[in-house]
Amino acid sequence: MCLKSIEEQGHEASLTKHAEKQWYVFYTAPRAEKVACKELENRGYEVFLPIMKTLRVWKNRQKKMVDMVLFPSYLFVNTERHNLYEVCQVPKVVTYIRCGNKPSLITEKEMEGIRLMLGLGANLTIENNLQVGDLVEVVLGPLAGHSGILVNQKGKTKFGLQLQAINHTMLIDINVASLKRRVEEVAV
Repeated sequence: MCLKSIEEQGHEASLTKHAEKQWYVFYTAPRAEKVACKELENRGYEVFLPIMKTLRVWKNRQKKMVDMVLFPSYLFVNTERHNLYEVCQVPKVVTYIRCGNKPSLITEKEMEGIRLMLGLGANLTIENNLQVGDLVEVVLGPLAGHSGILVNQKGKTKFGLQLQAINHTMLIDINVASLKRRVEEVAV
């Protein structure tokens, strides 16, 4: 057994923390999300590309269910920070999204919220640059425990999950009875 000083143990802990996998946001070439996703998966990365089925009506009035990318030109990769440059070398991946000099991250809670909303099979819309409404928390149903904003869109009440990293909000129809107003904690 090798004994290590407290300083060495602390240094190793900080290295482990920096090598931890997190969900990073990447920007792709236009309409290349699926190709980039497939290539990253082939290289062993854990990739999430939110897709929903939607009904499209063509000019000849033909109707067809198609897969639509929820966030055009964005995909999420669960990797370690030191792999960001390597991911950007994959064809059709343009860059990773930054806020200041730091890479933008999507939290596990946000990822879970996206997956839950997609799994509900409800009609979803995506908005960016929304006016911030009341902060709410879902208390009933499959989204219980998730916080977001309450939005009134086209006469319907919707729950919005804000993805700060890409400045988008994912909206889903919701019953107001399943929400409670969230009180922000004030830091002193």
